[in-house]
Amino acid sequence: MAPRPFNPDTAPKVRLTDEDRSAIRADMNKVALKLHEAGIQLYGFYKIHDLVPYWNPLGFDFMCDNWRQLLTAASNAPRLGIDQIDMPGSDNWLKAGVKSVGFTQTGRPPHVHLDIAIDRPGLCRIYILEEAEDRVLDPLRRAKKVTARNSDVFKKIYKRMEGLGIDLDAHIGSHLEAGRLTLDGINFVAKDHNRLLDALTDLKYPAGDKVFFRGAKSARGHFVGNLSFLATDGIGFRQIWQTFPDERPVAVPNSRTGPAMDPKLSARFGDSQNLPDLTSVHCAVSKRMCNVHIDEMGFVVTDAKGNVIVDPDALRHIFVELLWKTDLQGKLPFWALDHVNFTIPSSPNDFSRVGVSVDVAQFGRVKIALNGTCSADGKMETAGSLTLGFKF
Repeated sequence: MAPRPFNPDTAPKVRLTDEDRSAIRADMNKVALKLHEAGIQLYGFYKIHDLVPYWNPLGFDFMCDNWRQLLTAASNAPRLGIDQIDMPGSDNWLKAGVKSVGFTQTGRPPHVHLDIAIDRPGLCRIYILEEAEDRVLDPLRRAKKVTARNSDVFKKIYKRMEGLGIDLDAHIGSHLEAGRLTLDGINFVAKDHNRLLDALTDLKYPAGDKVFFRGAKSARGHFVGNLSFLATDGIGFRQIWQTFPDERPVAVPNSRTGPAMDPKLSARFGDSQNLPDLTSVHCAVSKRMCNVHIDEMGFVVTDAKGNVIVDPDALRHIFVELLWKTDLQGKLPFWALDHVNFTIPSSPNDFSRVGVSVDVAQFGRVKIALNGTCSADGKMETAGSLTLGFKF
């Protein structure tokens, strides 16, 4: 027997309870709030009606009487960028041939996406994109995905290694990942980890001295240097600084350009600006995974006789970079790790201060920090300051 034709009058009807309606409204509000984060307050500012919710992805279609104003607002929203994409999964607009202009939220995922139809005036939709990549606004106001290779962290590390004589493209095989900071660095599986080991081992400065100190998991050789690699997965390499005393000046004032001040009696507004760049490249190479990152404080140097030594700056590296900023990731919020900074006796402060500073507020390029330090040379002199910094 042939099936009966569909009759909408006799078909069973879906009856929603009050709880069902509340749950649907809550889901739709989640989407609207994400759009508000991106710079557009949808409810109450635009005449919207005929809302049709859906899931996978979570979102809803709607009609907007002021769709031209909505299009203008989306084009100028500070956290929305142009993004012409199809909806993940089943896309009814694509099947119907709807022409539209799309916008995606920038920043960290999840992102909200807004489509405004241009051939069917008033038809719009918003939904949540579940994706792993961050997005940034490029010069053409496009919401560009931040991949590991186009991230600032990768670019800085690539340029640094290229300056030392290593082309990372010749060694990166697969599974490239970039961390939040250059201190986290990049991870990748090497095309040939033995070839990378040889390249780092043999790399030399123009004067002929080695660029990297190669570590080992034993007490043989350089005991203190090898001890610094205990937390390294695989074979570790630390950049060697060919540094001599006259190249590491302390914070001595210049009487010709400003009034004299004893740095040990000041509030220590920041590290000495007279010092050279003390950052150092650290590589870890294994068959399973490789890591390249930049330590904020290098501590492997050569003396005047060419001997490799570990200087006292290792103390700052251990407490600030290793224990605080690395080992506590995932255990403390990123805000604390990024905005609470410790002052440890080291070259930038002439090994004279210990304390802590907290970034209490930041407005664009303006940062306000609260600092407190005390002397570490036996005088027990303390100082506190509120600093206002500008980034130009």
